[in-house]
Amino acid sequence: MARGKKITLIAAGTVLVLGAGAGVLAWQPWAAGPATAIGEGTAKTVSVSRESLASNIVLNTQLGYGEPGVLGGTGGILTELPAVGSTVRVGENIYERDGVAIPLLRGSRPYWRELSIDSTPGKDIAQLEQSLVDLGFGGKITVDEKFTAATEQALKAWQKSRGIATPTGVFSPQDAVVVNADSIRIAEVKATLGDEASGPVLTYTSPLIRGTASLTAAQSTSLAVGTTVTATLPGGGSLAGVISRIDTDPGSTAEGEKLPPRAVIDFADQEALAGIGLPAVRVSVAGEGAENALVVPVVALLALAEGGYGVEVVRGDTTRIVPVRIGLVADARVQLLGDDIAEGDEVVVPS
Repeated sequence: MARGKKITLIAAGTVLVLGAGAGVLAWQPWAAGPATAIGEGTAKTVSVSRESLASNIVLNTQLGYGEPGVLGGTGGILTELPAVGSTVRVGENIYERDGVAIPLLRGSRPYWRELSIDSTPGKDIAQLEQSLVDLGFGGKITVDEKFTAATEQALKAWQKSRGIATPTGVFSPQDAVVVNADSIRIAEVKATLGDEASGPVLTYTSPLIRGTASLTAAQSTSLAVGTTVTATLPGGGSLAGVISRIDTDPGSTAEGEKLPPRAVIDFADQEALAGIGLPAVRVSVAGEGAENALVVPVVALLALAEGGYGVEVVRGDTTRIVPVRIGLVADARVQLLGDDIAEGDEVVVPS
């Protein structure tokens, strides 16, 4: 039986149903109609198979270090600069100004005033105290907004560790630069040696390679932070990851075009990503699964006149349309549910 003829029959069935009005049963070609002979050379068939089916979501994901931030200078003349691609951790020196190494400290707010035992309480003091604690110079510090004798003592100990011959216990805004991260990767050096360190000196990113994938609106609501994923790497290897953030409103382009939702994917095994560059990769998110399912290609399905679906099954030298219920659909294959279909049955598909 030619596939085109069968579709015509279904269309005719639709007309019958609509024309008969309420109270008239739908036409059921598989139940009442005669079996149809297979026309020679006109039918292509596939076997109903029994297999596992999984509705994985595949995300086209771009690897990268993320959007860079800008790090400004603290004044003076730049006498040493970091190398692009290098990683600087909190407590390490990031550049040199007027021959003095400037360390990187963690914090969410820039320092704007000199801090000493005479300072009035403030959040900047708490930030400095937390940094001293994190660097191992906490001593008897209580992290609060008060610059106490314990704060001064800890500050002197840190200054001494940095080679300052006469620690003052006074912190100047020019003594460090601040980022809200444990470490950074130098993305670009904007200044040159000898420049005044008064403007943007460099840009930086996270040192970790992450994946960013654009999502559909439906995916942005169905996927969740913490969902595990699997990335297929160049060369065929795979790498486990986890969705760490979903931005449902990431903003707009410079031209004002709204950006689609996106997912950020973290990979714990950074060594597996070393040396492969920053390619786009396929990331699979496991969805529902069906084990030991009867499966055919989706194109084998027929929309029936009275609703629902059927498949055209070869029975000897003829074919019959058998109604089926459908289960999971994944990768252009569909799970069939019903008592009149079995593994090994041949069903007609478009040739």
